[in-house]
Amino acid sequence: MKSNFSSIKLVAAIALIVCFTMSYAQCDKGNVYGQKGQKSGIAIVKADSNGQHVVPTSALTLPTFKGGNKAMCRYINKTKKYPVNLKNQKISGTTLVQAKVLKDSTLTDIEVVESSGYQEFDDEAVRVVKSFPHMIPSTQSCEAQDMIVQIPVVFNYEDEVAAEKKKAEMEAAKKDILKPITLYFENDRPDPRTRQETTNTEYVGLYNNYMAAKSNYVNNAGKGLTGAQKTNAQQTMESFFNDSIQTGYDRLVKLTKFVVDALKDGQQVEFTISGFASPVGGSDYNKLLSARRIQSVINYMSQAHGGYLAQYINGSRPGLTIHRDPEGQVGSFNTTAVRETVYGLKASKDRKITIHKISIK
Repeated sequence: MKSNFSSIKLVAAIALIVCFTMSYAQCDKGNVYGQKGQKSGIAIVKADSNGQHVVPTSALTLPTFKGGNKAMCRYINKTKKYPVNLKNQKISGTTLVQAKVLKDSTLTDIEVVESSGYQEFDDEAVRVVKSFPHMIPSTQSCEAQDMIVQIPVVFNYEDEVAAEKKKAEMEAAKKDILKPITLYFENDRPDPRTRQETTNTEYVGLYNNYMAAKSNYVNNAGKGLTGAQKTNAQQTMESFFNDSIQTGYDRLVKLTKFVVDALKDGQQVEFTISGFASPVGGSDYNKLLSARRIQSVINYMSQAHGGYLAQYINGSRPGLTIHRDPEGQVGSFNTTAVRETVYGLKASKDRKITIHKISIK
């Protein structure tokens, strides 16, 4: 049995040395392996006198960093501080740290078992492992037990330089990303003449249809006007499409990509989406319309990048908080002319949502 435990201990070390996700299902206490409902990790397999496997009676799960090995690697990379002296000399190295994960989830007996050859690396590696949050302990036969693990802490100069560059780029991009974003909608879109507060429509389709209708809005903006007034109204509306509607969409695409990257990096993201409508319909209707407009943007975010954000938006994964604020109509009109209430610049600017109070930590 001693040799079996040694090999198990080796597996634990290897499992933590390699930075990839490895999951073990939870035990169902009291069940015998193989029965319906039994869940297990690594089973200790026995053989009879003929060399045939028999039903094992115990199962082993390895110590696990909360969130898995990817989370552990991410924690190490975010927590470690590259020794300045060694970084200036462009020196890389790896320190192998050993620790015992106790059945109460704490780590003890933390020590270097394989030096990088540089004391600064070794000291920093031990500091990082000592800072670990509680780990999920090993279990055997569904009972928590102590187990020794080995954890490599890698100091790679090229990776460090690349990470610093990426961080600087993200900080520069964040300054622009954190500014409010305004998106615009056609009259009574999405789902015109309905009284639902939600929709299955996503914003990209609405944006494309709006841009395709640009000439119609430009022509109607100048309808009934002549000379310089007509030219000015049409040019103003064309600029609104190019400088506001299109720019807003481009910024939405960048924000969505930035949010995906931030969540993958373990950061917390929070923002508010406020919805507005032009004062054509009644107050109650405009609040419902504003809510649908907010939903259409959230639908886009849920579907973008292969649906990565859907798990955060539906609440199955933490890290993203979206506040909805359907405010309804903006101002009022002194006219009922379609040229103003549908195609006018004021009406066009009123039909919008604003993404603001953006926080990325």
